[in-house]
Amino acid sequence: MKSVGPRQLAGKWRQSPWRYAGLYALLFGLLLALGGSTAHEGDRAAWLAWATHIFRHGLGNAYALPSLDYNPLYHYILWLFGRLAGSAEAIGAYSHGLKAFTLLFDFAGALLAASWLRGGWQRFLGSLWLLLNVGYLYNTLVWQQVDAIFTTLSFAAVVLALRQRPGLSLVLYVLALNAKLQAIVFLPLLGLLWLPLGRLAPRQLLLGLGTAAAVQLALLAPFIWGGAQNYLPRILAINFTAVSLYPYTTVNAFNVWTLLMPDALFWVPDTLRKFGLSYRQWGLLAFGAGSALALVPVALLAWQRLRRRSALGPAEAPLVLLVGGLLPLVFCFFNTEMHERYWHPAVLFLGAYALLSRRWWPYALVSVGHWLNLRTMFRHYHHQPTWLVQHPQLVAGLFALGLLTGFYCLYQEFRRRASLPMTRGEVAQ
Repeated sequence: MKSVGPRQLAGKWRQSPWRYAGLYALLFGLLLALGGSTAHEGDRAAWLAWATHIFRHGLGNAYALPSLDYNPLYHYILWLFGRLAGSAEAIGAYSHGLKAFTLLFDFAGALLAASWLRGGWQRFLGSLWLLLNVGYLYNTLVWQQVDAIFTTLSFAAVVLALRQRPGLSLVLYVLALNAKLQAIVFLPLLGLLWLPLGRLAPRQLLLGLGTAAAVQLALLAPFIWGGAQNYLPRILAINFTAVSLYPYTTVNAFNVWTLLMPDALFWVPDTLRKFGLSYRQWGLLAFGAGSALALVPVALLAWQRLRRRSALGPAEAPLVLLVGGLLPLVFCFFNTEMHERYWHPAVLFLGAYALLSRRWWPYALVSVGHWLNLRTMFRHYHHQPTWLVQHPQLVAGLFALGLLTGFYCLYQEFRRRASLPMTRGEVAQ
């Protein structure tokens, strides 16, 4: 066995992410302290009511509470938080502690985004581009929402598919869907990444499908067999009725509807019709067209890899991550019924793309827009004066610029990738 000398050990230590574990722990504690007990009162009241109900009646009876309308994964976190708190009174007193669980996912997403860089110091600095970005952390630390959970799980599923780990990618995507249904927006992208892998490594993919199905069953088991009744119909109903839950042109997202209709933020129904179609249908058409345009380059590359019996890999990472950022951006910009928090996944994907490509404009524009949208609505835009740069139409313009620059970068990435010769990893196996 070849021995490892002191120089080799020192080199490995310099490259190891654990070298910076103390700094990450310090930053984690500092960010939690800065966030404090601040939260959007409506969301904090929901977490408090749900956690208390689960503590008193058990995880299996979570869906007996009529107001509980999230998919199963977060209820496990609420159950664990209740166990750690030890009483309903402590849950109420320390409900802001739930931020710590979500912040772990923010950190995981930033570390995974920076993992594409070479060298421990470069990865550490790269992660700080996200972890010191108020547009990335405001949703968790100030609003106290949980979008970082499904965002990081979806991001990890894409990264692992690029690294040709289809089994784990499938499992993480199932977890993402069980966190929030919005993860469905990444299914077409992941499908294109999994498709060549199905021909290249069919056993891995089949094993992954089986494992993902087992994980799904395990997640649902307490709610099917562990409560007073079978709550699976309730879970399915929550998912199938999510589309029409808030039938308005926008639910506080500063998107295209804010640009087109100055009164869109004042609960304009999306069932109103224009040129024969409802606003909801126009939004879905625009979303479908924008998503298809974003996915075309990946679809073409996936078809090439499928024919050559190879898979998309790290060489395509900039292109794939950019598409991963454009999909939630298109989703939130064009669709009706969008909340101000739905921009969140775009920030992580575009941040990872910026680290790899050094093209920062899409990431910067969406980060600033996301922060301003959240900041404005956190202070109740309908009842409080706002300063100029928080104006909804101005912020919607930032997202529009983010989309335009993103699609321009997509064109550049695809043109660059198409001009490269076939690498060894792309040769038929």
